[in-house]
Amino acid sequence: MDNNKKSILYIEDESTNRLLVRKILELEGYTVFEAEDGITGIEIAERENIDLIILDINMAGMNGYEIATRIKAMDNLKNIPLIAFTANIMKRARGRALIAGCDGYMTKPIARGVFVQNINEYLNGKRDFIESEKIPEIIKEYNVELVKHLEKEVRELKRVNEEMRELDKMKSDFISIASHELRTPLVTIVGYLGLALSDRLGDLTQQQRKALSVVERNAKKLERIVKDLFTLSQFEKRSSIILTEMSNPIQIVEAVLEDQALILADRELEAKLIIDGVIPEIECDPDRISQVVSNILNNSIKYTENGGSIYLTIKYPSDSISRISQLDHNQYLDIIIEDTGIGIPESKFIKVFEKFVELSDIEKHHSSDTEFMGGGTGLGLPICKAIIEQHKGYIWAEKREERGTRLTVILPICQKEVRPII
Repeated sequence: MDNNKKSILYIEDESTNRLLVRKILELEGYTVFEAEDGITGIEIAERENIDLIILDINMAGMNGYEIATRIKAMDNLKNIPLIAFTANIMKRARGRALIAGCDGYMTKPIARGVFVQNINEYLNGKRDFIESEKIPEIIKEYNVELVKHLEKEVRELKRVNEEMRELDKMKSDFISIASHELRTPLVTIVGYLGLALSDRLGDLTQQQRKALSVVERNAKKLERIVKDLFTLSQFEKRSSIILTEMSNPIQIVEAVLEDQALILADRELEAKLIIDGVIPEIECDPDRISQVVSNILNNSIKYTENGGSIYLTIKYPSDSISRISQLDHNQYLDIIIEDTGIGIPESKFIKVFEKFVELSDIEKHHSSDTEFMGGGTGLGLPICKAIIEQHKGYIWAEKREERGTRLTVILPICQKEVRPII
């Protein structure tokens, strides 16, 4: 046998044992791969052309029995000879290993010559078997051991989940307290800045006016952040309500575009409103829907280079509802905002509606939230999702075929029962 053509994977958490086995097998001409845990071992086995796997049974975390069972359940790995190699000499340890899926069993310590001979035999087709009369009892013991291990894992998962819930509650409480405590002083600061800049508190020099304008601009930016934090805390506490009325979606979108007109002009961005169909009034909270359109438009502005384009389409009846539901498209309306910007990385699409997630490299951000790649809090889209779900609508993000990003919002025409959802 030409051992140079045979590859062996050794899964063992003790580095000294891995080194010893590697040296022995490499002296015999084998190619040796090592893994310190089961997950890594499975990844290597799937990636490389492995002829035999040696597996230590007594490993921390996922033990050898679990690894063996998982490997033998995988169609692409189940035919690879799997040999248990362990210091476990307890009664029926061999039987448990074979029941779990191992094809052979060797105990440590073992003489080098015997070890090499066994490996050669397993590579040539040798398989260990259990006496048939012992199988029921071994299976019973193995199942008991498996249940104990699973119970331990479940207890650990419960503990971790409880810690995560507690941390999440602490985070929510902090957001709520911080937003509440910051709102009042910020209102006072912005108010007095407005009075000062209007000369109601006395005349200002040009230098003073310029300095106070900078302070006011940054105070208003902080005010917007606090407002987002407060809105988010309301949704997380399920205390947010929407005040619905029959509203014209065209007017809502046009008002947002008017508010952003100076920023769009400064960035030389073309913003085009497209009306597709006869647009009906919808039952919604116009302030909340305006907030959604504004947040999405702000994202498009941030991630579209100067001179780019942003398209806002209002379409009735909905074309998009059929992608996710069999609901009547005549009962829904689409608001689609797409841009020719840099787009969202593939890895971030599933996270775009998670709290505090920034969609691009924050190291490249500018301090201004209206410049290209301007910074942000990562709260805009999560708030959009909460508002749209509260309206019993749908929202998702996707890449445009040409370039950039498309955000689709689907809203029902009528609200029969509105309740807070997040």
